[in-house]
Order: sequence, then structure tokens, then C-alpha cells
Amino acid sequence: MATNKSMEEQLVSTFCEVRKAHRLIYEYQRRMKDLCWFIRVKLGFNENWGYKRFSDVTKNDTKIGQYKSAWDWIYTYVYEYFIGYQAVGDKKTLGFSVIQVSDTGCYKDCKRDYDISDFTPAEESDSRLMFYLAIRPNDSPDLDWRAEEIIEQNVLKDSPQMFIPENRHDLIKITYSVPLCKFADEDATLQILRDFVKYCNDNAGTNLKIQE
Repeated sequence: MATNKSMEEQLVSTFCEVRKAHRLIYEYQRRMKDLCWFIRVKLGFNENWGYKRFSDVTKNDTKIGQYKSAWDWIYTYVYEYFIGYQAVGDKKTLGFSVIQVSDTGCYKDCKRDYDISDFTPAEESDSRLMFYLAIRPNDSPDLDWRAEEIIEQNVLKDSPQMFIPENRHDLIKITYSVPLCKFADEDATLQILRDFVKYCNDNAGTNLKIQE
């Protein structure tokens, strides 16, 4: 009985930490939502679609099988906010997303790892916000979005990346992965946006503007 009592006391403490963790995640996610909305408004976009990344979606109308990963219930571990389209001159269109990566420890060698025992230690990992922009000619079929692949290949890179996909030479793609701690306040966030806008305008011919 003593052993059972000790285990129960340990679980009481553990589940108290679980409750604290959920409340902390709520505060974190509320701020992330506000930050992404601020970026959307300041860059003049008008869409707001959300996509769970990293693992599968769990839907209300889907049967839950034993095969489902616990990651499937953790929606904002890696989450994409697609904030819309803009014209680039009169012949091209860009699409833009802000991607929340709560923990880079799962990404190594441009691959995802689902086993937390293999993750980089939390102290050596990072939380990041990644900008993802793609440009296509208006007569191209689509933006060939491939968000999961783009995240895997670019989230750990500190400087802006511009490239033309090997399979779609009609597209230009740009990513910029920034540690979340850099978005300390409104002024810091605006400076990051100014730097990104200048990079895109100078190197990809976009006409992004910071809205006053």
C-alpha cells in the first residue's frame, strides 16, 4: 500500500505540472495568434487560413485509431498561417505564410523526427517564426506549396533563403527563419518585417510594403 500511495502522490504532482503546462501553452498561443495577425495587417494581406504541420490532423468526424500519434493532438507545435496573395506587377502573384515552429529540436538533417528521445535537447533547440513566400507567373498552374518540405529544409537556416525549385523553374521561393525571442515587442517585429520586405523587393522584384 505504501508503494501505491507514493505513486499516487507522484502522479498528483505530475498532473499539476500538466495543468500548468496547458495554461502556459494557452498564453503562448494567444500571443502567437496576435503576432501573426499583426504581421498579416502590417504587410497588407487579407487571408487567414490555418494548417497543422509536422503531424496529421485529428478531425471531429474521423474515427480515432490506435495508429494515431500523440503529436496529432498538439496542433500548434508546428502551425502555418497562410495570410494571402498579392500581385507582383501585372504578370505575377505571390503567396505568403507565417509558420510557427515551437521547437526546432525535431528537425535534423532536413528531416522530421517524431521520437522525442532523439530530439536535440530543449536547451539547445529553438522556437522560431518562419516566413515563406512563393512567386509564380499568372499563367502557371499553382505555387507548388510543399510547406512540410520547405519547413524541413529551411527552418534551421538563420539568413533569408531564395531559390528556384528544381522541378518548377517558373517559381521563386523565399524563406526566412527567425528566433521567436527576436519578436520582443512591436518595434523589434517591425524591424524584422522591414528587413524581410527589403530583401524580397531587392532580390525577387516584389512590391511588399509595411502598412502604416
